[in-house]
Amino acid sequence: MASDGQNQHEESIKVCCRFRPQNQLEKEQSGKICVHVQDDDSVYVPSSDNSFVFDRVFGVDATQKEVYDYAAKPIINAVLRGFNGTVFAYGQTASGKTFTMEGSDIEDQVYMGVIPRMVWSIFDGIYHADDYIEFLVKVSIVEIYNERIRDLLDPKKDNLKIHEDKARGVFIGEVTETYVGSEQEIFDIMKVGSYNRSVAVTNLNEHSSRSHLVFMLTIEQKNLHDRSCKVGKLHLVDLAGSEKVAKTGASGDRLDEAKNINRSLSALGNVINALTDRKSTHVPYRDSKLSRVLQESLGGNAKTSLIITCSPSNFNEQETISTMRFGQRAKMIKNVVKVNHERSVEELKLLLERREQALVELRARLTTLEQLLRANGIAIPQETSLSTAGSAAASVMAISTTPADAAQKAELMEQLQDMREKLKNASEQLGEVNRERDEAQSLLRFAEDEKQHLAMEVMDVKIEREKVEYERNEQAGEIEKLRHEKTALMQELEELHKSHQALIQSAAASASPSTPSKESMLCTRCKSSPAEDKDPDRPLKRKVSQLDKNLEQLTVMYHKLVAQNSGLKVEVSESDKKIQRKDQRIQQLERNLREAKQKYEKLLTQCANLTAMIDVRGRKTCTCGAAGSNSQSVRRAPTIVRPLRGGVVSTRPEGNSSGKAGVNGAEGAATPSPPPSASSGAEATPTSSSPVALRGMKPREGSRTRYDPPAR
Repeated sequence: MASDGQNQHEESIKVCCRFRPQNQLEKEQSGKICVHVQDDDSVYVPSSDNSFVFDRVFGVDATQKEVYDYAAKPIINAVLRGFNGTVFAYGQTASGKTFTMEGSDIEDQVYMGVIPRMVWSIFDGIYHADDYIEFLVKVSIVEIYNERIRDLLDPKKDNLKIHEDKARGVFIGEVTETYVGSEQEIFDIMKVGSYNRSVAVTNLNEHSSRSHLVFMLTIEQKNLHDRSCKVGKLHLVDLAGSEKVAKTGASGDRLDEAKNINRSLSALGNVINALTDRKSTHVPYRDSKLSRVLQESLGGNAKTSLIITCSPSNFNEQETISTMRFGQRAKMIKNVVKVNHERSVEELKLLLERREQALVELRARLTTLEQLLRANGIAIPQETSLSTAGSAAASVMAISTTPADAAQKAELMEQLQDMREKLKNASEQLGEVNRERDEAQSLLRFAEDEKQHLAMEVMDVKIEREKVEYERNEQAGEIEKLRHEKTALMQELEELHKSHQALIQSAAASASPSTPSKESMLCTRCKSSPAEDKDPDRPLKRKVSQLDKNLEQLTVMYHKLVAQNSGLKVEVSESDKKIQRKDQRIQQLERNLREAKQKYEKLLTQCANLTAMIDVRGRKTCTCGAAGSNSQSVRRAPTIVRPLRGGVVSTRPEGNSSGKAGVNGAEGAATPSPPPSASSGAEATPTSSSPVALRGMKPREGSRTRYDPPAR
């Protein structure tokens, strides 16, 4: 990106120091105030006899608005003029960094921090800008957690890479960039980022930030008159606090997080030492992700404001002195800032068209002057260069022209003006058609993606259906096999019944009346010899009992088979229901696929029609000639651009009271709420959402109420 080298200048980093009141832990440890704020820019520590001087020192009773107006608002105004800006907070854990940057509630008019107040300032600047300035605002939020950059608007992207090129400088690749058109959209995005941020409980802080939060906002402003473009990038950074493990009681994952936090803050300190040491020849920006992201903010092209947050209690005196020394070293850093001015393609084309138009006018004037010279009998010089032609034209400027020549000249000028108007209208129509074509192509790509997605779903459902049918066939085969086994067992059971009946009949026949009675038999047995005591029917009875046991076993097996058969019938019925549901789903997907194909064909037809219209209008434009091509800039069609014109009332509620900055040692006093619904417009599902252009307009008298909380 080209920069306006004429406006570049060197300036120091602005450093502000803010003290919070003592928190409950410090009071329980009998903490006492160990620092004295002597005036608005100096702090004295009696125990170590050290004095520290900063650009501004805020005491424990300073309000959020005071801190913002001095430390951050000038940076925001510079970003609206095309500069890069950075505001970041540094300090130990539980010193009030998150409270300063975000506040206890981003919608509270008194306790909102730097980031939400920045939103209102930016849109105030947009609303009060000239009506020919068009703005595009896009937002990204990331966190650096355990030396990994995670996208808070799309948490699946948890290891983003840092890149650098000449056009964009240092930037984070593949980060989600959401285009916004109002304050509420940014607030919704901030709620999503706050909900996804890593926080934990330590001995010093209930809501301790376990990562470095980086809020990135880019403002592109285009001048619709000269087609110039300025880009301002704003980085708002809430650093995780440095920790002493003995005080925080960190262990396990919290201990690993503390190690990575302290390592990255140490790398940031090494960068500042290298920038302030004249003997140093190397600045270790690449030692950590944090220092790499802040490379432009420390010694580069950015207006930077550092807010160091400290505890006034002697319980944290060493950490407070270390933080103030860090701020003093950072104050010595010099940044070379300049406006990011980019000559757009339209601006370069406009300059080229103006040169060509001037050349055409000079040639026409030269031809007219040659005719005048011939008419008055003056010899035409042999030199045909523009310089000699200009001198010849200057020599005959005083010669009066005839009325016929004047009328012809006036007629030619009218024709030239008409051609300019036609060319202007044709350019506007061509631009509108190009935008419609781009929109149709984007819709076409979306339809193609949807079609592929539906086709994949249909394929998956078909595969699942085939799997269910295969399982059903297997179950049917198993049922058939069980039926055959059941039939065979039934036949065997019948045979056993028959044999059992036959044995019973044979036993009954052996006990017929021709045989002696039971009493006589008993007497005979009693009287018979021991050899005759053996029962001749005993083998038969043994066989009958064995057959009874077999019959019982077969009966049990039969009942088991019946139960298994009923269970298989239930499974078959469930499988039939699943197949029916899959069939219904397939039919629904096929209907969706047919509709997508119809939309796809319709978009193809529209795209073809638009291409034909562009070709026809392009040929018409070519016939108009190059004359009069310095037409006015073309504004975007309403289908893509949603301009906010003057008189639009902001959705910001009125606030007429100011309060004390009750940090009380908590970096974030409120537990983050769940992210808003998708209908709020804050979800960043794609990598980059559709841009929304805002045009600055001067608001009418009394048409918009601006929020400006009164001073404390």
